[in-house]
Amino acid sequence: MRWDDASAISDRSPPGVTASEVVFRRLLHAIISGELAPECLETEERLAARYEVSRTPLRDAIRRLEQLRLLQREPRGLRIPPLSLEEMLDLSLTREVLEGLLAASSARRIAKGVANAARLRQIHIRHLQVQALGDAELTLSVGLDFHEELRRLAANHSAAACHEQVMLGFERYRHLASRVPQRPGLIGEEHSEILDAIEAGDAPAAEAAMRRHIAAGRDLYARVLSGMLAP
Repeated sequence: MRWDDASAISDRSPPGVTASEVVFRRLLHAIISGELAPECLETEERLAARYEVSRTPLRDAIRRLEQLRLLQREPRGLRIPPLSLEEMLDLSLTREVLEGLLAASSARRIAKGVANAARLRQIHIRHLQVQALGDAELTLSVGLDFHEELRRLAANHSAAACHEQVMLGFERYRHLASRVPQRPGLIGEEHSEILDAIEAGDAPAAEAAMRRHIAAGRDLYARVLSGMLAP
């Protein structure tokens, strides 16, 4: 699920999408975009009025956000926890293991002839084209498409489910990359290396390239966060 999909934040429920899912997506978007700021104290009453939703679907959405550690329940209401180096490292290290597994699984499927990476290649080409425009946020958005397509290509449903949850919690950290102008260009180069290994059916090389990619991002996020959180 893309949190930034236009349908994810519409005022009407798309066909087949529950009211709980719609309010979850809207709250998630508000948290990631900063519309609801870290340390902001909210109440169920204010959120229900703001998003024009009944309390039952709202509470379902809040429970999911609590599980993602994007909301904390306190005696006086609900608080959005601040960004933290510890949480970022926890999420990124978990992501590295999962995405390494997904990259290796994708390469093995290519080697067996049961899948092809044509769609992943198309997304990568589009990513490089967008990168040339110099819009860091747009480049990051298309870069996420690469990782989501890799999740589909791997056909490892257990790893995919875990990865989706990790990425929902990680999204507000991922956008820190836009604060470092050279990072979007490096992402394109790193994706090229991953893609080449997958297309070659080389599972160990694909896993190693992916893990280097995630580790490089983690180092950057740590530097940015350290500057943001310094007293």
